[in-house]
Amino acid sequence: MKKKTGCFFHGLCIFELMKRITIKDLARLLDMSPSTISRALSDHPDISDSTKKRVIQLAKELNYTKNIHARFFRKQNSGLVALILPEINMFFTPSLIQEINKTFTSTNYSLITFLSDDSYEREKEIIHQCLSWAVEGVLLSLSKETSNLNHLLPLTEAKIKCVLLDKSLESNNYPSVLIDSENASFKAVNYLIKKGHRNILGIFGNPTLNISRKRLNGYKKALQENNIPILKQNIIFLEEITNLDFILPSVLNQHQNITAIFTMSDELLAKSLFHLNQLKYSIPKDISIISISDGMYPYLVYPQVTHILDSGSKMGEIASKLLLESIIYNKKKQDYSIVVSTKLVELDSVLKLK
Repeated sequence: MKKKTGCFFHGLCIFELMKRITIKDLARLLDMSPSTISRALSDHPDISDSTKKRVIQLAKELNYTKNIHARFFRKQNSGLVALILPEINMFFTPSLIQEINKTFTSTNYSLITFLSDDSYEREKEIIHQCLSWAVEGVLLSLSKETSNLNHLLPLTEAKIKCVLLDKSLESNNYPSVLIDSENASFKAVNYLIKKGHRNILGIFGNPTLNISRKRLNGYKKALQENNIPILKQNIIFLEEITNLDFILPSVLNQHQNITAIFTMSDELLAKSLFHLNQLKYSIPKDISIISISDGMYPYLVYPQVTHILDSGSKMGEIASKLLLESIIYNKKKQDYSIVVSTKLVELDSVLKLK
């Protein structure tokens, strides 16, 4: 008798092992029906514990994974939710992602995260990918290049829920979760003014972003309400944060009467502190500083920085629960936004002027 060639494992040849293992493969190997296998994998009460154990053991040995597309066509849901971010930095986004993931791991949904690299075209590609993967919901923080929401229409047409968060545009078609950026910067600058500061440098991110413009509005509003002139030379906009390397030292050298700095984010705060230390400024003796922050970085530097607390974890929790409710209860009216509250945290970086 001719000896068989080829490697076999549980009755499968090596060529079969190279392909994706299906429920039908498991059914054939265990001499069970595909429906029994499916119910055993879903922990159905009608299936005995011994049968479940046999099915799960073999599934693990053969690295069986559920077919998302098959599940979608069978149940009309994929169990997938997408999070699309422009970038991931060391500030705000880690706590945002952690809280969103925490919310979905407590449900039957799985979270997949995409980065748009702050590109509108990449954002559009990801939306298309979400459609092909049949995700049930999308959490989206817009790229700096995104000026309208037309690319989200395919999600609406496919009845895929979408919630905007953090970096957003005003819309009556999609719910959004964000902080009151204008009020947050107003509170920060007004605090400096109450401490006696009148010549305040404001450092803002990319001017194309709605969040940057709103935080500038809050800065200006605080000055106007206190009858302080708005000086063009006291406003810095940064398309790229690296531009601060040459702009900040130049501004401080030319305008030495500046007594305080407001930065609109932790990232800009960290960069500003680096240059202030490099230029031998003593904080708050020589210059005061305040920022909008997620509340972690201000405690990691000396002196600790007074800030307006903007919690990434709180925003992540609210946005993910809002999306879940939209998916589960199929809410049709979504023209609303939720504003996450902020508060002043007084630490050691602001000097009260006489």
